[in-house]
Amino acid sequence: MVVLVDTRYYGEILHRARKNQKIKARDAAKVFRVSERQLRRYEHGLDPVPEHILLCLFNRGFCMLRCQRDGSI
Repeated sequence: MVVLVDTRYYGEILHRARKNQKIKARDAAKVFRVSERQLRRYEHGLDPVPEHILLCLFNRGFCMLRCQRDGSI
């Protein structure tokens, strides 16, 4: 199966999520276990965002939505 992915689209999601939470690139890189340089390449769409980073983003996003719905936040 072939999946076409726009690297800029997911890079922009990654960048906006980080900026929205006021997280520095250095700190985000540590969480995702990549170098800061590599994180910026993902954010600028130069390299495809790895699956483990996308899973982490979506998982944490859904957790935040659930907490908001349940009144935890």
